[in-house]
Amino acid sequence: MPQTRSTHELIAKQAGVSIATVDRVLNQRGSVTEEKSRRVVEAAIALGFGKKLPELWHAHKRIELILPKNATPFWASLETAFLKHAASLPRHFILQRTHLKENDPEVWKKAILQPAAPRSALIIAADGGAEMAPILSQVMARGETVVTLTTEVPGLQGHSHSGIDNMAVGRTAGRLMRGLLRKKGVLAVLPPHERRVEHSQRIAGFREIVGADYEVQVHPTNDLSHRLSSLVTRLLDQEGVIGIYDTGQNSIEIGETLKRRPDRPIWIAHEKSEVHQKYLREDVLDFVLDQDPEAQAARALFEVISRDQVEGGVSLVQRRPELRIYCRENL
Repeated sequence: MPQTRSTHELIAKQAGVSIATVDRVLNQRGSVTEEKSRRVVEAAIALGFGKKLPELWHAHKRIELILPKNATPFWASLETAFLKHAASLPRHFILQRTHLKENDPEVWKKAILQPAAPRSALIIAADGGAEMAPILSQVMARGETVVTLTTEVPGLQGHSHSGIDNMAVGRTAGRLMRGLLRKKGVLAVLPPHERRVEHSQRIAGFREIVGADYEVQVHPTNDLSHRLSSLVTRLLDQEGVIGIYDTGQNSIEIGETLKRRPDRPIWIAHEKSEVHQKYLREDVLDFVLDQDPEAQAARALFEVISRDQVEGGVSLVQRRPELRIYCRENL
């Protein structure tokens, strides 16, 4: 009892409240304003008593997850992983998901700077490049934790990142492609667009490995999958393409077109989706590079809660996301 009273006295002095107020807060007896409760909490944490605090009275901390509106399997897998790992968060954390239209900078800027509700952390797969850095810097300046997903934002400092090295991914694709090629010709890179940094980085890494020995053509598909069959056919018939690196997930139209070709080129794609596994088994697709969405989600949430001063007993995977390479033999 004396030790408890001594502890309460220290917290009361630090918080500028009465010992009785500290007692009511720590024992969840109510009748304390939100402001005084917050001061007691902060004082207890500052004095090293945070582990003893009951989770029930912690102020809720909202984590906002901002993802692009995109129906491709990777984004669906990433969101599913977030929902799975969010179930293991301490009870005072709340995950809210926001989906934004791609290629609309003003919509993204408004959502980042003017959230629908107060938040303590932002996890974001930024739709853009260096122009996002000053916007996210404003968010961090007001005390929010920022974690970037899938790719880094050039020029952004003081944040955490959960994702793979996309330059290394592109170099890996180039190394795999070069190892399979047996003749000279043109290599085609098919990004869905070049707006997102990860695609431009993958292209740069790919060129770094194969650019000295092969002509590399980049053909953004602009997410128009219905035109891919004619594009791939033209590249094979008129451009002499012997290898295709698909940096996004333009898979079905490419796969169905290549299945009909006796002169099938080497094909490397991204993400271990059901469609890609099917094409690997059919020997239409040579390699898949997977960016580990399960670990990306877990790591991003871990980065947020690790900055929280109170331990919450969280059982999250803490390893960093890894580039994974799949072929027909290791499915």
